[in-house]
Amino acid sequence: MRPVLLDCTLRDGGNQNDWQFTGRDVATVVATLDRARVDIIEVGYRGGSGSRSSATAGASAHCTPQYLAALPATEHAELAVMVVPTVCPVTALADLPDSPVSLVRIAAYPWHAAGVPGYVAAARDLGLRTSVNLMAVSYTTPAELVAVAREIAREAPDVTYLADSFGALHPDQVRERVELVGAELGTPIGIHAHNNLGLAAANALAALDAGASYLDASLCGMARGAGNLATEQAAAFLTAWPRFETGVDVAAVAEAARYVADEVLPRPMPVGRDEIAAGLNDHHYYYLPHIERAARRFGLDPWLVGRRLGRLRPHGVEPELVEAACRELIGEQTK
Repeated sequence: MRPVLLDCTLRDGGNQNDWQFTGRDVATVVATLDRARVDIIEVGYRGGSGSRSSATAGASAHCTPQYLAALPATEHAELAVMVVPTVCPVTALADLPDSPVSLVRIAAYPWHAAGVPGYVAAARDLGLRTSVNLMAVSYTTPAELVAVAREIAREAPDVTYLADSFGALHPDQVRERVELVGAELGTPIGIHAHNNLGLAAANALAALDAGASYLDASLCGMARGAGNLATEQAAAFLTAWPRFETGVDVAAVAEAARYVADEVLPRPMPVGRDEIAAGLNDHHYYYLPHIERAARRFGLDPWLVGRRLGRLRPHGVEPELVEAACRELIGEQTK
């Protein structure tokens, strides 16, 4: 089995440094990963992130034509950008066929699935390969996930990723979801695993065992919260385990990871109280400051607030829902 390895440091890693990668950072990451024969390098967002808007975000948060034109040429790796249809209209992709990018990754929550097939078709009409990254899959029941997969199948992308956006899933849950979506779509399946519970590598392996063939990862795990599966770790276990085949040069990937650790990453990727709380309570990591403030104001335990918030299955980061969770808890305490 030869999984496809995609590195998303320059896109997802921007959550750690506001996408403030220098020109040297971008050139070093792309050139070194290409030399390592990593299959796909995601170089940023086109049109910005859907969950973290920033007036100071760096170039990889937008992937302008100028940014893309300055990327080093690659001999092995395919280049990709991510788009969030709710913030990036498909008309904003018109220049991509003239750029080094050939893969557009369409990130959508399950409740936005109805708009995905049209976006896939429009990107394909531009001659671009497509993937759909289905976010927050921990918020779907098996029946709901099957319904979403059938919606996506109306214009099936080249790859469909399941994103454990809040790092809340364990391997059995990952395995079940990969099998369900794979059976409905009949196209390659990928996994984007966050590490809030320390299970990113275990969940990636469970996905591969269930039939997935694409892995997302980032150097040093650089991403939101507890981060992702680390690219260097993925390259290592794909090389060490005889059941897998890979053409990736682990030493070169480790060289890229050392550069990121020394020159780019603001701090080591933690799996601490805040990251674990977001994973256990199944909510977006960016809720944490809102939870802390509201819990202080209402005199509540932030862990309990987070747990109640996760049960509400919020669509995005909606601070008003934190107050709703607090009021529910206070109402129960005063009965």
